[in-house]
Amino acid sequence: MSQPASLDEILRAVLKRHLSDAEVYVKRGRSRRLERTPVTETASISQERAWAVRAGNRRASFFAAATGDPSPGGPWPEPVPGHSLELPEPAPVPAWNPPSDFDTPLIGEREGLKLLESLGRELEAELPKARLLRAVLEDGSSEAELANSRGLRAATRGRISTLYLEAAGPGRPAVSASLYLAAREPRRFHPTALARRLADRLAVSAAGAAPERDSGEVLLAPNVASRMLAGLLPLLVGPGPGSRLTGARGRFGSERVTLIDNGRLPGGAFEAPVDGEGVPTREVVLVEEGLFRQPLLAWWQEGAAHGETSGCVRRPGWRDLPAPGPTHLYLKPEPRTPVATLLGAVSQGYYLIDATGSGTFDLAGDRFALPVCGFAVQSGRASAPVAKAWLCGGIGAFLKGIAGVGRDLTFQPLDGMIGSPTLLVTGLELRAGAG
Repeated sequence: MSQPASLDEILRAVLKRHLSDAEVYVKRGRSRRLERTPVTETASISQERAWAVRAGNRRASFFAAATGDPSPGGPWPEPVPGHSLELPEPAPVPAWNPPSDFDTPLIGEREGLKLLESLGRELEAELPKARLLRAVLEDGSSEAELANSRGLRAATRGRISTLYLEAAGPGRPAVSASLYLAAREPRRFHPTALARRLADRLAVSAAGAAPERDSGEVLLAPNVASRMLAGLLPLLVGPGPGSRLTGARGRFGSERVTLIDNGRLPGGAFEAPVDGEGVPTREVVLVEEGLFRQPLLAWWQEGAAHGETSGCVRRPGWRDLPAPGPTHLYLKPEPRTPVATLLGAVSQGYYLIDATGSGTFDLAGDRFALPVCGFAVQSGRASAPVAKAWLCGGIGAFLKGIAGVGRDLTFQPLDGMIGSPTLLVTGLELRAGAG
């Protein structure tokens, strides 16, 4: 069997077509998928090798991708006029040690199915007669190589696991709830904590109601706060948009708001030394103590806005063109503030434990509406369940109304990994409809 062509051979062959720039990307991956329902258990394992090539100049370019190994002979498509291509130059990559769990084998079939089974048992223990309708665990590892005609060379590794859970509560008609999570490897999923979160969602959804319209102090659990941050991403990625919400002296939010994106976040699901184009990743502060510092900028956007490039170009899969976006974006926690302290500070308001959908964000109109569930709170204690409610208000009012930040930073797989601790917010409303 002949050896696959090297990346340099592919580059030379493509550049012979009178193109000035070319990039070759090769990815190898292996994954195990386990699924459990009340009546079935399935397991499968897959391996994949795939590639992508971009080539062109300032006037035209093409993108080609397929499984297997690329061949110097192509066939390569004709460049499309009007689609220019520029590629990054090599840059020094700061030292980085691959995390030890990158070498952890994929979870075994028996161990994985046992994990899913234990989730069902824990859920019923938390909420009798609740049922886990579907549990899907996917565990994968990958290696990628990249080379471009500017002399840039990069090799990266990845390790990620995802877990999808769907459950139904007791009674008829039964309410339902679902969760989707991601971590570097499946042993980071804790059945008791996940079962408790599902049970809380089911219990609140079954017994709760929404106020017609009310305001007060609102405590947002990390899952709700992360959804809010995900809705604000168009303000934080690329040049220009973030300035829409900045007020006097660059004020973007309250002094409690520090927003950070870090492609090298230790323990992060997408921790890596370089981004999807081989540009070094780094920590970048977007908002510091409420002041807007800079947006996330890809290397080609430098100069279009104040700030330095962030190594933030993502390549979700080999079929995808690289595009800028967050990797691990989070609101900085306050290590000395437990959630109990924030809850105790709520004299009359709400503790919202989960977002039940993605909501709507009108960035131009400075308005949002997010479906939520949780509890009404009086004197720091839960007084009644709340469900089918909508958290509503101004986007600027949300950012400037953050009065307290907890220490319980938690990430959600949304657009990248988006993280937040519990937040105490003033100036928002809870309604029975999105309004």
